[in-house]
Amino acid sequence: MTELDARPDAASAERRRGQGRPIRERVTSADRLSNRPEPLVRVGRSRVSEAETLFTRSLMRAQGRLALAFVVAFVVIVALVTFVISGIPALHDLSIGGVPVPWIIQAYGFYPIIIVFAVAYTLAAMRTERRFEALVEHE
Repeated sequence: MTELDARPDAASAERRRGQGRPIRERVTSADRLSNRPEPLVRVGRSRVSEAETLFTRSLMRAQGRLALAFVVAFVVIVALVTFVISGIPALHDLSIGGVPVPWIIQAYGFYPIIIVFAVAYTLAAMRTERRFEALVEHE
């Protein structure tokens, strides 16, 4: 028994090579910067007006303020929930199925808060972008 007979996957690979199939080759992008003699041609408008630049910067600032406001609010809410859990001693005496209530709140209570903040932020960001698009289309 030969080595190829002992390994069926190696034997089938050896037979395929004998059938004239080409060996795999690595294909890379032809868009390397060093191979391109001229810059890419852009389709559509190539110049950006001052109004668009101003609107884009204002959108970026608005999105940044929105994100900062949501992060601060999220941290405050999570801190309040944490202080409520640790500050109410009556919660430590309660248990559900042998598990203390503060543990359950820590394990499962923060997920709804995260989901509410994620959905609210997404909706607010989409509203901000719609306002931006309305300003740009109006111009």
